[in-house]
Amino acid sequence: MHPSLEAFALAAGLLALGAALVHRLGFPPLPVYLLIGLLVGERLPVEELEPLPSLGLLLLLFSVGLEFGPDRLRSLSGKALRAGFWDALALPLGFLLGLLLGLDLRGAALLAGVVYVSSSAVIVKLIVDLRRAANPESEVVLGVLVLEDVAVALLLALLGGEGPWGFLLSLFLALAYLAFARYLGPPLVRAVEAFSDELVLLLGAALTTGTALLFHAAGASEGVGAFLMGVVAASLGLRERLEHLFGPVRNLGVALFFLVVGAEALKLLQGFSPGLFLSVLLALLLKLPLNHRGAALAGLGPKRRLYAALYLVPRGEFNLVLGTLALGQGYPLVAQFAVLLVLISIPLGALLIRFAPEIGARLYPRKAMGTA
Repeated sequence: MHPSLEAFALAAGLLALGAALVHRLGFPPLPVYLLIGLLVGERLPVEELEPLPSLGLLLLLFSVGLEFGPDRLRSLSGKALRAGFWDALALPLGFLLGLLLGLDLRGAALLAGVVYVSSSAVIVKLIVDLRRAANPESEVVLGVLVLEDVAVALLLALLGGEGPWGFLLSLFLALAYLAFARYLGPPLVRAVEAFSDELVLLLGAALTTGTALLFHAAGASEGVGAFLMGVVAASLGLRERLEHLFGPVRNLGVALFFLVVGAEALKLLQGFSPGLFLSVLLALLLKLPLNHRGAALAGLGPKRRLYAALYLVPRGEFNLVLGTLALGQGYPLVAQFAVLLVLISIPLGALLIRFAPEIGARLYPRKAMGTA
């Protein structure tokens, strides 16, 4: 029996057990996947699980692009733009924090992205699972997430390549893909409508991974390639069909990815300083007043402002992509920061979002409900 099969069976069993434990509580399982990785990381041969975790990350970024395609950008309201402006102030503040930690300009820019971007995957899943998609604060939060994902995709294109040529080449590839979708997409979509689900799934997987490899070969970030492929697919009107087909495969890969992140975090975080831990806590606190102020300018009442600020606490996929990029470019401090931020913010954010109504009721008694 191949060792990878044994590793997969053990990992899948542990993940299923963790998901079962939180299922009745209404929490997303992602925090549990991270914690399982931390607990069994030294005993689990995570290298035998590849390429499933890496594929899971690419499919996750593809799904993020699929969820926030050009149609979502065009439909952004003025409320979301105002909230997004205040949210984006975390970028210069994160950059300043990087300089204070002794990083150079490139390292500080990577840290700024880590501090800034929240996890679309975690937050959207929580909003849907908790049946809050129709709430007014959710509209603002989802708009902010669209702007964050676009901004960080640009940051990855700028910092993930091999100098300015890598950025220009990734920009050229992005424009080429978007032009293809604009002019050749409609007849392609008509042809795809006749394809079986199995064929669409295989073609989608091939195009997503192939685009990621193309961007990597061009000296750009493969994560940007997967994200862009999702944007293109959304622009072609394939969102619902691909989301339905990719969902189960993506969920399996994402579970393994977060398990591996937790397992490898032990080695990466060995010897981290209390100063780093305090800096991560500062980064978590940094966005709360910004998002609260942005939600106020978006027209939300006191309680809804609080909910919007709490919803944006979890960090996840793009933070880990930026951390991996930073580690490869010689910035282990940024990688440690990103991993620690994700490990703290996902369980904490899940709790804050789950109990946001209860927190709001305590901070804003019934007499304030008329302005909520």
